[in-house]
Amino acid sequence: MPIGLSSAGVVNSSLEQIASQTRITSLSDGSPAALAASVVYVPTVQLMLRELDPDFARLTAPLALSGAVTPIVPWAFEYLYPDDMVRLRQVRPPGSGTGSLADPNDPVPIRANVAFDTIGSTVTKVILTNQINALAVYTSSQITEVQWDSVFADAVIRRLANPLAMALSGRPDFAEKILMQSAMMAQTAEAVDDSGFRRGPGGT
Repeated sequence: MPIGLSSAGVVNSSLEQIASQTRITSLSDGSPAALAASVVYVPTVQLMLRELDPDFARLTAPLALSGAVTPIVPWAFEYLYPDDMVRLRQVRPPGSGTGSLADPNDPVPIRANVAFDTIGSTVTKVILTNQINALAVYTSSQITEVQWDSVFADAVIRRLANPLAMALSGRPDFAEKILMQSAMMAQTAEAVDDSGFRRGPGGT
């Protein structure tokens, strides 16, 4: 991976893939290539994070309770889905001390589901589990290009090339359509994580 890899560097590598003579200095430099890249860059990176689940993007962090009066049945605890979570990998106990419902050395995974609950008047994405004081192991979007490995960088560069080629050939509408299709694929994949539980304003 090149030292000091940046979003502009990734885009320029994609432009090289399509034999474009255009180069950008940043995603906001105002050039046609930068304008096109600014539309597709972040969604493409997040899609690839979800598809590849790279180790460098793995984060373990405590979950915050959602504030719901009662969790969705039959679960004992309901936690907020972290803003930077691209994909939930695992729910873990906080340790082997007091307050943990599970032995961290137990190979049996802790069950959890992603769902939606109406908290107050807002439909909120949550994580349901029977684990008290739960930790989440997940793929995080809070990573920068300098943390990417060479395999991930190459995957993003190649995935960006197609919509950039369409946009720069005078078909930005088609490039946006490709991006929308990719986003739909990501949402379909995310549905695999979701339990299907959804509670409405009435708490049912």
